Amino acid sequence: MGKTGKAARAGKVARAGKAARAGKAARAGKVARAGKVARAGKAARAGKVARAGKVARAGKVARAGKVARATKVALGMLRQEMGSIRVIMGYLLGMAFLALGINDFLRYAAETGEPVNICEAFIVIANQGMAGRFWVLGYLLVIGDAPFVKGNTYLTLYRCGRRIWNIGMLLYVFMQALLYLLCLAVASAVVSTPAGFAGEIWSSPVYLLGTGASNAIAEKYHMNFDGAAMMKYMTVPQAFGITFLYLLCYFVFLGVLLYLCNLAFGGFWGLAAVAVAHLGGVILSFAARLHQSPAYYVDGTGGHWRYPCMMLVFILIMTVMSLFAVRKSDIR
Repeated sequence: MGKTGKAARAGKVARAGKAARAGKAARAGKVARAGKVARAGKAARAGKVARAGKVARAGKVARAGKVARATKVALGMLRQEMGSIRVIMGYLLGMAFLALGINDFLRYAAETGEPVNICEAFIVIANQGMAGRFWVLGYLLVIGDAPFVKGNTYLTLYRCGRRIWNIGMLLYVFMQALLYLLCLAVASAVVSTPAGFAGEIWSSPVYLLGTGASNAIAEKYHMNFDGAAMMKYMTVPQAFGITFLYLLCYFVFLGVLLYLCNLAFGGFWGLAAVAVAHLGGVILSFAARLHQSPAYYVDGTGGHWRYPCMMLVFILIMTVMSLFAVRKSDIR
């Protein structure tokens, strides 16, 4: 009986050991399976992140490629057009109007007997309205061939597509405006160098002109400059920069308007739209409601940024419209 009890207890212990080992094995299996599932989840998430990263990089590369192709199209058009008689005449026309204004300004400065800052000629002439009314005529002659359909346009359309070609033409409009104004600005500084100085301070002739203290001499040479606030809140380089920005925004606005109307409607509609916009701006400037020069907006609180922002909104709207117009237009 004693031996039988010992055997029973030994059997129970053996069975308990087996059950314990089986439980441990089951738990170990569960842990192993959980580990595999966790590693599989991590691998799946890592794969998703890797694929998302690849897609994002591919998207960035594609966008960079489109911008690069559009830039090449614009530069190709720039090289092709710069040798055109029409473009050369447009630049010369702008230089002629600049020469008329600089002649009066330098004669006025000479009569005051004081030197001027070499950047002030561009600022004064642009802010008295000549830039908006006459300089723009030369620029419009430069881009008057919009939408710039040439002999190699169809090959460009085949290689790049309509959208990239359209962006390239818009970039070309911007490049021509920038280059045209740079030529005028540099020419005005070079011509003023013999009778001027470089620096940040305003000269006495321009200060007298802006404050109205030299009206007798100013009227003799048809000079005016409502720049008292500009001289108070800005240095000469700052005034030069904001004046250049105002002109650039206005020129690009008219250029994109001309391009869009010619692309969408053809014929004389682009020129008609630009004429209406330009003459309307001139009329509004006389009515003292909308000026194209920053001298009227400088107030020390950032008010001079309103006009460039407004022009930028109009340019972006017309750019989006051109993306739709280029799909349906008959480019020929």
